[in-house]
Parts: sequence; C-alpha cells; structure tokens
Amino acid sequence: MFAIFCASTSMYLVHKATSHYWDPYHHLIGLLGVGISSGYWLFARSFFRKNNPINKHHLLLVGLLSACLILHHLLLFSKKTWLVNSVWLPVLSDVLTEIIAILYPGMLILIFWEGYRVLHSTTSIQRKIASIYLSSFIFCVISVMLIGASLPTTLLADAGRDWLSAFAFLVMLISTHGLILFRQQQLDQKEQNTAPSAQEEPELAQKIHTILVDEKRYLESSLRVADIARELNVPEYRIRSVMLNHFNAKNFNHYVNQMRIEHAKTILIAPDKVDWPVLVVGIESGFASAAPFTRAFKEFTGFTPGQYRKQQLEI
Repeated sequence: MFAIFCASTSMYLVHKATSHYWDPYHHLIGLLGVGISSGYWLFARSFFRKNNPINKHHLLLVGLLSACLILHHLLLFSKKTWLVNSVWLPVLSDVLTEIIAILYPGMLILIFWEGYRVLHSTTSIQRKIASIYLSSFIFCVISVMLIGASLPTTLLADAGRDWLSAFAFLVMLISTHGLILFRQQQLDQKEQNTAPSAQEEPELAQKIHTILVDEKRYLESSLRVADIARELNVPEYRIRSVMLNHFNAKNFNHYVNQMRIEHAKTILIAPDKVDWPVLVVGIESGFASAAPFTRAFKEFTGFTPGQYRKQQLEI
C-alpha cells in the first residue's frame, strides 16, 4: 500500500509541475495520481491494525473516490482537447466536484483517525510511532490546504503552491518510510528476544494441527500463515519454525497443499464424484483455481488430477 501511495504521489507532483507546459495532457498524468489520500488510508489501516485491516467496503470507498477523480480528469481533458460543449457536461462536472468535496475531506479524517486511535490504546513505542505519523500528516495538510492556498500567485511564477506541495509530500514520504523501518527493527528485536522454548513448540504444533486438520481450515483457499499467526497471537516465524521442525514441511504453504492434495485424491476416486470436473475438485479441496491445483497435484503425485483419476479407476 505504501508503494501505491508513493507512485500516486509522484504522478500527482508531475501532474502539478507540468500543468503550465503540457496542458491539457497533464490531466492524463493526473489519472495516475488519484490514489494519494485513499492509498495512504489503506496503508495506515494495514500499518496500525492487525486483524482484517482492509475489507470490501474499504475498497468500495476507495474505488468510488478514485472513479470520481479519474472521471473529473477525463472531463477536463475532453473539454480542453476537443472543445466539447454539451448541456450535461457542466452538470456532471458540478456533481463530481460536489462528491469529491465530500469524500476527500472524509478520507483525510479517516487517515487522521487511524493514527489518533493508537494514541490511547497501545504501548509507548506505538504511541511514539502514531505521534510521528500524525505530525507529518498534519504538516502536509496544513502546508497544502492552508498555507499553499494563501500564497500569492506571483510567487515563483505561480508555482509556489506546487513547490510547497512537493516539499510537504516529500516530508511525509520520508517520515513514513522511517516509521516502516523503525517498526521492522522493533519486530526483529522482539523475535530475537522471544525465542520459543523446547516445551512451547510442541504445544504450538498441537494448536496448529487443531486449526488446520481438526477444523479443516486447510480447505480455505485464502488461508495464509499470517491468518494462523494472528489467531494464535504469535509471530509468523514461529509458525514457520513449527512447520519445519514438527511437520517436516518446507513451509506453511507446502504443508497445507499436501493436505489439500490428499483431500482431492479421495474426491477423484470417489464413485459418486467421478463426473466432477477437475476445477470443482480443486475448489472443493481449497484451491482458488484449476492452475495452482494442477501444479500442486503434479508436485506431490507426479500426475495431473485427470491422469491420477484415470489410473485409479482402471485398477
């Protein structure tokens, strides 16, 4: 998400810098810079929240704002390039402007809230991270929306606000990147200080076995090692260590796919399921599509699902 924010910020700054030279084509560049606020909000959610930071309704809100901004750029480009003159264009432009005027400040409030909520609920290190995050964000908002709006148009040939925006976004990028590096250092240090004991690993292995096998969570196509780590409240490296030492698996995905393939083999040779397509068998076994199912099946058995079924039915 931070990469999306960085890319959108770069395109937005290029769009502003070229507005006097490439008009109206700078609007096409602006199409790639519509994800500044929404991209940073999604990053903030994934940065500060552990469980389900991004859901469908979050993406829907981001998509709505991005679609309005993109359509607004296209309208401006069309009017300047082809001199399009229609009764509905001003109406549509006004509607888009009003929607953006509502959504954009709301997005800024959401960005602020992601940091503010951490100030009252976590450790001192997290509060320090949230304080730096909020400081850089508030500085950027004040610089662009308040100070920039009050600058005289004669300053730097009417480019003063653009240069101020570039500086503010640069400060925000640097501070956010620093926060990412700082938190990663804290996580690495925590891993070194919390090495599992000889008794803890078997207990953790049993919990993982219960979740994956007894509860049949391996049949969930979206299951990731991070999901199990969050559910058991342990670092991901602990899960990987258990996979290697107790389950004799290369990694988490290898172990899960092995169970999925065993499940698929029982379906393929079941008399009442011989007419099931390979895709259906793969989906029922926890794979998202036929391609990864076929690759994993061949890795563990040496056959494709179709070849395995044919061989077993001929016996």
